[in-house]
Amino acid sequence: MEEQIYSPGMQEILSVNMFSGFSMTYAGKKIAFSRSSNMKFIQLLLLLFLHADQGISKKELIDTLYGWNAGVNPNKNLNNVIYRLKKQLVLAGLPEEEYVVLESGICRWSSSFPVETDAVRFTECISMAKESAGAGRIGFLRTAERLYTGELLPEFSTELWVIERNLQLKGMYQQAVVELGEYLRQAGEYQEELRLYRKAGKLYPFDKWQIQEIDCLMLLKEYKEAYDVYRNTAKLYCEELGVPPGPEMVSRLRRIESQIKNPVGNFDDLKENFREQKNTGAYYCLYPSFLDSCQLLARVAERSGRSIFLMLLNLTERMGKEITDSEKLETQMEILKEVIRSSFRRGDLFTTYSKSQYMIILVGTEKENCNKAFTRCLDRWKQTEGAKGELSYSVESLVKMLNPELSQEGETPDWK
Repeated sequence: MEEQIYSPGMQEILSVNMFSGFSMTYAGKKIAFSRSSNMKFIQLLLLLFLHADQGISKKELIDTLYGWNAGVNPNKNLNNVIYRLKKQLVLAGLPEEEYVVLESGICRWSSSFPVETDAVRFTECISMAKESAGAGRIGFLRTAERLYTGELLPEFSTELWVIERNLQLKGMYQQAVVELGEYLRQAGEYQEELRLYRKAGKLYPFDKWQIQEIDCLMLLKEYKEAYDVYRNTAKLYCEELGVPPGPEMVSRLRRIESQIKNPVGNFDDLKENFREQKNTGAYYCLYPSFLDSCQLLARVAERSGRSIFLMLLNLTERMGKEITDSEKLETQMEILKEVIRSSFRRGDLFTTYSKSQYMIILVGTEKENCNKAFTRCLDRWKQTEGAKGELSYSVESLVKMLNPELSQEGETPDWK
């Protein structure tokens, strides 16, 4: 967040930011602690700010800061942290004051100057929105949404109290986005609605906010931009989660495709659109495009009599055990992707089917040749530096899969 510009007549305020990272400014100047500072006193400071209204009990502070590691004298430990906090605040540039007051077992922040905390202001706006209606309610929700710029205190993301508070704040934010989105849609404020969902999608890319973003772009008739959002989201889901986009996303793709119209052009323009990086191996595409290719190739195969097979390629640990290390699995799937690309023919297509599987279309090959193709891939896999894990596969006729009435009774895919 940008620094405030301070002038002599300006009221001295301590501004505290907790969303997307912790920072403080006082009278327009940044307040920073030394990097060697003990994190306990900073956590104490944050807890005091978050409980500014009613304070926080000494017992809760001890439990939150120390848990089972409170030691034989937890009160002494807390008193030491309070003393250290007061000292560090002055060293960081704040005036010398009491700051931490302990009365009747309750700890409170106390200063001669006001404190403004984004996370506290956010929850206040949400609370006031609940007690309001009409334009007032929407106004509070707008303010809350603007204040929420990311997860609370990512520097302390492993602390239990931060995790719990983050879940609460995220829930409030998402409810605000849903209600604001519905209001903006009815009001026809599509640009603001787009900003709303685009921000939510960047903060939480796996929470499907891109669906609403695409809907906004469709309403604004920005079809090609909507298609870009779809492609980027589908790629993200395939690469990060190992899953294809769900039916809601695919339905948006169909709507986009029905609306996209290219400007008047010629074959030179078309060649530019078809231009791809030169490679001699199989062609990788996203799952929805793969499904479309399956439908088209199956129709061609029915007319031409050419055989087309689907191969499901599985990556596992030894003895077929699932790879549970997500980072290892992601790395190995990237290696396997290049092995498939270089092992199969240029006329073959493949896509990510799940976090540990690829699906391949083998065009113009016989069933007995599928094993040869797999063996070629397996040999290259074993020779590839860094490749770890076992490969297995199953195959089935694409035409018979899409036309079950053509299958022989009792026929099942071959598993290797």
